[in-house]
Amino acid sequence: MFDTNNYGHIWAGLGDSSDTWQNADWIGTSDNGTSIRIGSAIGGSEASGVGGSFTVDTPKHVAVVRGSSSSFQLYENGAPSSSANQNISGRASTQREQIGTLNALRAPVRLTAIKQWQAALTADEIAAEMQSIRPIRLANLHSWHPAIANNLTDALKDYSGNGRDWTSQGSNTVETQAAPVAWGGRSVLIGNTTVTVQYSRPTSDVTTGTWTASTGSDLYAMLDETAASDADYIVTTGASTCEVALGSLSDPSSSTGHKVRYRLSANTGGITVRLREGTTTIATWTHAPAPTSLTTYEQTLTGGEADSITNYAALKLQFEATA
Repeated sequence: MFDTNNYGHIWAGLGDSSDTWQNADWIGTSDNGTSIRIGSAIGGSEASGVGGSFTVDTPKHVAVVRGSSSSFQLYENGAPSSSANQNISGRASTQREQIGTLNALRAPVRLTAIKQWQAALTADEIAAEMQSIRPIRLANLHSWHPAIANNLTDALKDYSGNGRDWTSQGSNTVETQAAPVAWGGRSVLIGNTTVTVQYSRPTSDVTTGTWTASTGSDLYAMLDETAASDADYIVTTGASTCEVALGSLSDPSSSTGHKVRYRLSANTGGITVRLREGTTTIATWTHAPAPTSLTTYEQTLTGGEADSITNYAALKLQFEATA
């Protein structure tokens, strides 16, 4: 789960057919995007409750129970948490359910399995259900979505036998990383396209070899500009290797969107660029021969390369000039 600094929604049951919060029950996130939140509204009059905090890559079992027309109860990891007390006796029956955005607000989270009943389960039943991906109580089972397929349409299939497939709302995809729960399988990733972009630039010299700076003595200072500039640069006249440390990044909990951008040229010979974590090489790009005029390269890591990064505070760029 990622901090969006805004409200977000994961699931909603709506009392009308429009994508609006005004007649709906929902599960989502708090106004700073870091805690779970439930809400209930009728005609735009809203009651909500905020539960515990999310932790990135730590699974949380969540349940909501509408015990009556005025009681909407949240359970976290099997224990009662917050509630939203709102009388919805005058609201229309549920006409639409959806995962993803509600009122254009989405919460970037992974959903591994969803089970629904047309009944108010007891606290003991909820605790038991949270120990199994399969439904234990079959009576009044409405739908069961284990998210076990390779594509979004099939991942939203209802496996209860009732044929109540989900409707996807917003930017949802099937997640391909290791699932965030012990029982394995894939998960549906909500709103992954909204993850905040991070940039990392050289912050210090690790090794210099025979490379020199066009100005001063620090190699990294020639490479750390926000906008690319050819006014300062690093150079070597023979075969040599240098390495610069990169600024710390936060683990994005994603296998996609990792890019390395650099600009180079050579009179003769080649240049090999490596992204490294400590002494481990994550990715290598070889330019042999290197272009004779300055050329910009933007390299995208494969999913496997991105997943092999374990410490985003220990990344480095290495440049090797070859004869």
